[in-house]
Amino acid sequence: MRHWGYGDATASPGGPDSGIDVRAGRALGQVKYQAAQVGRPELQRFVGARPYGSTAQLIFFTGSDYTTTAVAYAREWDIALFTYRLDGTMTPVNDAARRIHRATPSPAPATVHRPETAGAPTFWRRNWGVVVGVSLLMAPLGSIGDERTYTGPLALDIVKFIGILLGCWSVGALLLAARFGVRLSLRTRPFRAAFVPRPRTDPAPGAVGARVPRPARDRVAATTGASREEQVAEAARLLRSGSKPHHVDRILKDGGVGFLDRGHILNEAKKRNRRS
Repeated sequence: MRHWGYGDATASPGGPDSGIDVRAGRALGQVKYQAAQVGRPELQRFVGARPYGSTAQLIFFTGSDYTTTAVAYAREWDIALFTYRLDGTMTPVNDAARRIHRATPSPAPATVHRPETAGAPTFWRRNWGVVVGVSLLMAPLGSIGDERTYTGPLALDIVKFIGILLGCWSVGALLLAARFGVRLSLRTRPFRAAFVPRPRTDPAPGAVGARVPRPARDRVAATTGASREEQVAEAARLLRSGSKPHHVDRILKDGGVGFLDRGHILNEAKKRNRRS
C-alpha cells in the first residue's frame, strides 16, 4: 500500500478476524490467507469494520480467489480486490483494484553496479604482502659484504647478521602466511606421560608350563591392593631375607605395581633396612 501512494500505511495484526489489518489515512486494508475462496460475508464484515463516516478506500487481499457474489458486492461498495503470491506479486481482480494499480508511480530505474566499478581490489592491493614478504626474505642476503653494517669484529658481525636474518624472515613469513591464509598457532601443549599397569595373564589350570606358586611371591602379589606402607614393609622383609633387588622388582611387577612405583618402593625398603 505504501508503494501505491499510501505512505502512512501501518500494519496492525493481532486483532479480531473482522478487524482492519492495515491502516492509512486514505485507505484501510484486510489480508486473508486461506485455501477457500473469499465470499461475500468476509467483505460485509470488512465494510462493517470501517469507522462510521469514513471515506477511506477499502482494499482486500487474499492468497486464494474471490467468489462471483464477492466480486459483485465489491463493485457495489467500491472495494479493491487483489490476489497475492508469497513472493509479493499483487494481481488486481476488479476495476477498483486496477485503478489503484495504474495510479502507482513508476519506480526509478535501478542502478546496476558493475564489478569493475565497485572498488575491486587491484593486483597490488591483493599481493602487496607477497612482494614485501619475499623482499624481506631476500634482504639479509643483500646485506652481506656491506662495510657500513658489518664493521667488525667477526663475532659481532655474525650476531648482527643473525639478528637481521631472524627479524626479516619472521616478518616476511607472517606476511606470506597472512596472504595465503595460513594460521600460525603459538600455543604449546603440555606433555603428559602416564604409566598403565600391565594386566596379569595367569595360565589356565593344568596348562603346560604353568607357574608354580611361591609363598613369598604370592604374599607380595596379594598386597597389590594394600597400602604403600605395607608394600614397602614387605619389600624390606624380602631384602633382609636374602632376596635380590631384581627378584623383588619382578615380584612387584607381577603384582601389577607400575614402573615408577616399584622404584620408589625398593628405595624406601633399602633405606629402611639400612636404618634398622
